[in-house]
Amino acid sequence: MNASPATAHQSDFPNDRSASAAKRSDRPVLRHDLTSMVVDGSHRGVRIVVDEISGRFTRVSNDLWQSLCSGTATEDEWQQARQVGWTRHRSEAKSTKFSPLYVRLTIGSIDTVAQHLAGVTGWLFGRRAVMFWATTILFAFALVISHRQQWMASFDSLGNFFAQANPIVLGGFFVATKVIHELAHAVMCRRVGSRCGSVGVLLLCGMPCPFCDVSDTARQPSAWRRASVMLAGIYVELIIASIATFVWLAARDPSVAWYAFNLMFVCGISTLVFNANPLMRYDGYFVLSDWIGSVNLRSEARSAFRAWVVAPIAGPGYRIRFSGGVRTGCLALYHAASTLYRLVVLVAIASMGLALADRIHLRSAMIALLAVAATMMLFRTARTWAAAIIGRGDWGGVSSVRRGGILIGGAALSLMLVGMPLPRYRSAIGHVDAVEAVQVFLPVDSIVADVNCGLGDHVHSGTTLALLSDDRMKIDLASLRGKIREAEAISWISRRFEISNGAGSGGSRSGVADAEVVHWNKKLASIQIRADKNDVRAPVSGMVLPAEPTLPNDSLRGTMMLADYVGTLSTSSKAWCRISPDGQLHAVLQVDARDRNHIRLRSAVRMTIAARPDEVIDSWIESVSSIDSDAGSTVRRGGFEVLCPLPMVDSDQVMAMLGSQCRAVVRLPNQSLAGDAWQKWKGWNGE
Repeated sequence: MNASPATAHQSDFPNDRSASAAKRSDRPVLRHDLTSMVVDGSHRGVRIVVDEISGRFTRVSNDLWQSLCSGTATEDEWQQARQVGWTRHRSEAKSTKFSPLYVRLTIGSIDTVAQHLAGVTGWLFGRRAVMFWATTILFAFALVISHRQQWMASFDSLGNFFAQANPIVLGGFFVATKVIHELAHAVMCRRVGSRCGSVGVLLLCGMPCPFCDVSDTARQPSAWRRASVMLAGIYVELIIASIATFVWLAARDPSVAWYAFNLMFVCGISTLVFNANPLMRYDGYFVLSDWIGSVNLRSEARSAFRAWVVAPIAGPGYRIRFSGGVRTGCLALYHAASTLYRLVVLVAIASMGLALADRIHLRSAMIALLAVAATMMLFRTARTWAAAIIGRGDWGGVSSVRRGGILIGGAALSLMLVGMPLPRYRSAIGHVDAVEAVQVFLPVDSIVADVNCGLGDHVHSGTTLALLSDDRMKIDLASLRGKIREAEAISWISRRFEISNGAGSGGSRSGVADAEVVHWNKKLASIQIRADKNDVRAPVSGMVLPAEPTLPNDSLRGTMMLADYVGTLSTSSKAWCRISPDGQLHAVLQVDARDRNHIRLRSAVRMTIAARPDEVIDSWIESVSSIDSDAGSTVRRGGFEVLCPLPMVDSDQVMAMLGSQCRAVVRLPNQSLAGDAWQKWKGWNGE
């Protein structure tokens, strides 16, 4: 470590004169127990400020430190000093209060473990190893891109997999990968020569997130070394995701492939969205803070937002002055983006928690918990606004008239945003089907003797599709024909006898025989009609399709094609196949019954189909079914189906698309945020 402690001289600590001047001007004063050291080899004049009480190391520029020591720092610079606890008037600062949304649980130090592993992980963190694994990660990424249809189809079935998978196994994957992530930080910290601090768990909105204190790396003069420690966890998780990618592509067992895909998702996408994202206080945040030389990026960004956005609105009486620099503007935009992103994450976590509670029938308890959390956040926001309205803090110099105008304007803007009709959308999942196809049935209790068509074939109306055989019916037909011939013979003989003897026909034996012939012929005609049904013919011209959107499956034969029915007994009253006259396909979407009153015919729908993942299809609602209640569910639910026509495709693509899962977004009528919240509240209460 190329850093040497600096001696305590006038440039390191504020002198008595500057301290007295600072007290008279009501300026904060730096604590005298802070020590600083110059970072050797630094090209930007950087110091390390050591707070022995909190055990915190902070990198600052020499110019900022000299400004703080001399008492000539700006309000923004003093604000950063307050945030890290460098000022002597710490009692005046707001103490950190307990928040159920942010709970820090410290477990202990793993410095000994990290020191031991640092010497045996050259295959992972050495220079050649980094080049090898970086190439592996890029190769795996290229494979994922080239197999995008496969992984997009896997995403479509991911929900069903999670519903059937063991939650303990999935939770174990998550915990194990995050422990490895933090262990990578600790090991890399030791490899660059710094000491690893404590480890523990952060409960962010109830979600467990491990952490590892590597603040000692601030002593490192090399920015690349500091960044390598911060990015070590992401690097290791991407390696795990790459290995999982190879397993996912090579696995023949569906369960192994699904677990590998889940590992890809956790270690690949989630670590990039959360850990590498600088908008949240994870690895990417600290790398960005170090890169731009910020002591406290979130605090500085908040101050920049006040100087860039709030100050022009508040006017000259506002304590913070307007600053139009490029850095200030970028930090203000960063603050707005991070605030919006955190809000989106909170909403997403709340939605996931509500969906999970709904599955285990604890919806009411989760709603109550979310209501408490929302009330706490709204109360904090209300306190901030109240301080501004009554003129406390930075708003002390703003006139009451201006504060009142800002209050009225803010209230009017809020009401306008809440009451303004906004476009609404609902997501829906469904499948592709030929709903206009004509069904073809097989006679019951007959054996399929021959099949003359296959799925996807084009047939003409009246073409024989299948021939069936019924031995009992053959015996009945032969018996009836014999009885008819016998009755006809008796009738002929009786008539000849009556003619030769001169007897009349009334009540004669020939009349009885003729009546039997008529009777048996009627029965023969009835059975013949049934026998003719064994010659199954196409009712219309068109393409032969399976009876259901997905092909039937037999435990012994696997997927059943039409020819596989030869020799089997037809015992089902369900359709055997269908014939589509024009090959028109529809998307059959399942929609919750709570949205029934908002669904309109001809409403716009945009969807993607698993069979064609690269294409976004625009359609509309053609018809809506009646609400179908789910009587088998312990929670009263209902749903209905909407049909959306799909563009015509070639006949060879109809079979490929049939039964494919589709995800759609349905355009609903515009509604305000207040109206939407009211509808959701009624839905949560079961109304």
